[in-house]
Amino acid sequence: MAGSFASRAALASLALAATACFSRIQESDYPTDPIAFVRDSPAEGILSVDQFREALTIEKPDDDLPRYKKPKMRTNVSLLQLQTGETSDVPDVGLGAFPLDWSRDGSRLLVARVDPNDGALRLWTWNRVTGAWAPVSSYQTGLSAGMADGPIRLVWHGPVVLGPNKTTGGIWLNSDGGGDQVLQGSEGCWTPDVSPDGRTIVYAKRDTRSNLDSMIMLVTYGEGDARPVTRGSRPRFSRDGRWIVFQREMKSGNTDIWIMRADGGAKRQITRTDFVEEFPSLSPDGNFVVYASSRGDTKDSRLFVARVSDGLEQEVTHTGQASRPIW
Repeated sequence: MAGSFASRAALASLALAATACFSRIQESDYPTDPIAFVRDSPAEGILSVDQFREALTIEKPDDDLPRYKKPKMRTNVSLLQLQTGETSDVPDVGLGAFPLDWSRDGSRLLVARVDPNDGALRLWTWNRVTGAWAPVSSYQTGLSAGMADGPIRLVWHGPVVLGPNKTTGGIWLNSDGGGDQVLQGSEGCWTPDVSPDGRTIVYAKRDTRSNLDSMIMLVTYGEGDARPVTRGSRPRFSRDGRWIVFQREMKSGNTDIWIMRADGGAKRQITRTDFVEEFPSLSPDGNFVVYASSRGDTKDSRLFVARVSDGLEQEVTHTGQASRPIW
């Protein structure tokens, strides 16, 4: 009897394992909202993965935001509709641009566009309904920014002058009361985002006590100094402002995707792989997270989507290079 029970238990375990192996996310489960992302431009010739990753990584804590190099001019901004698999280019964006954030209602896309006069990145919005472009800041920006409807309208990573011939990266913000200003104490920090209500800024700061990753900082506008909440980088708010998704470097050398409440509590790991997963962004309904990862022998950078509840993931781009998704 005991042996029979053990056999049934083993068979049940195998059945569950088989079910897990063949589980997949149904296209109908995905939101209808498009994912904006950077991809290589077939018209200009396919980039190698090294060229493509170089085009995506000029932003560092102590970066003086140099001008773009030629490979960076060979990328496009595209939109991916998960329910249909259709991909289309954002019109008139120019080569070398980067998507940075969606407005809360999903009607406007914040984009860093290359200024043809000096090669610097500057912030624009593209209206998804009308197709109109509008400049939102004349300041030079790095490869991360966020916009909101509230006391803070815009945050971005940009150059901060420390003295003669000395510049570093820092967090800039545009607010109702103060106009354009550098966030106090943010020199050497990067990857900012702002909560949809325009009250709280999240960003990454180098942790001098650790060789792993950086610290994620939170600060509420007008309510004192920023505070560290956890180890990680590239944090981004959900559309409803309740959650923050981020990436964390693990001791094994890979990076996984994590999520936490907007106050820094209830931290939970979503992905558990041996690969580098980066640039996470939550779906508007908060049920999925999209991120970029290079896997397999070709090491192409592809986009993956994971279900937040159980970590079940699925590859959603299959050709060329794709990264920096914004949902």
